[in-house]
Amino acid sequence: MFRSAIMNYRAFALMGIIGLTGAWQSAHAHTRLKTPVIQENAANHGSNYNDVVIGHGCQNTTDGASTIDTLGTVVVFPDGKDSIITTGTVDGAAHTGTLSDFVTNWGSPVTIIQDSSVFSHQEYIKDSLGNKLGFWTGGGKVLKAGYRGVFPFTTAGVVIEPTSCAKSVTFVVAIADICEITDTSGFSNATVQLWTPAVGSIYDGVGLHGYNSPATLKVTRSIAPLPSSCGDGVDVFVKPSKAQLERDLRINFNGTQIWPK
Repeated sequence: MFRSAIMNYRAFALMGIIGLTGAWQSAHAHTRLKTPVIQENAANHGSNYNDVVIGHGCQNTTDGASTIDTLGTVVVFPDGKDSIITTGTVDGAAHTGTLSDFVTNWGSPVTIIQDSSVFSHQEYIKDSLGNKLGFWTGGGKVLKAGYRGVFPFTTAGVVIEPTSCAKSVTFVVAIADICEITDTSGFSNATVQLWTPAVGSIYDGVGLHGYNSPATLKVTRSIAPLPSSCGDGVDVFVKPSKAQLERDLRINFNGTQIWPK
């Protein structure tokens, strides 16, 4: 449960409700997606089932071991609107067009699978149009240090634009595993594990354990062949922007922001 000393609305809400492997994918025991590479899916209402896997808790300040329990987690996918799009590598050449140049149907990518095996509460993270861009889960029990947690969800089927030269599209996923409720100035290896892209946001976590090592979901081309003019094709990478992360990577409950404070 949350620290009993936090006797205010945020703590009350949290105690009641939240109580709370590509180069990046191969990092050992980091928080990742169970299935980091999938194929296109053009089926009507097609979905791909997946899981967020938390590999460890937060690190104590004595010896740096991961001995601190996890209270909850927040997961955000790029919205595809002001996302950072590159080709070749994740830090490669910037694409000045839109995501629709490479993907035909990105908009509301995430569906929660109801599950309370670890935490008791789940909520969507949505944009102003109601698109489901991610979710948070927490509450009830903690995820004990030394144990792994698996949190199921689905992504909507992704179709790569058939006339594009994209041979794959990799979506960079921002995740925060929360061990203590603090404001951003209290972020440390003992309070939060930030698996986020370094895009200049308040969630970069410079110098922290998971700095610039987010999870990814790679969608490989499998429906339409590459146009003959494309040669070997290009790999496309899509990261959430600074503005999106500072808007969406947070926990709101009943209209009140719970995390970060």
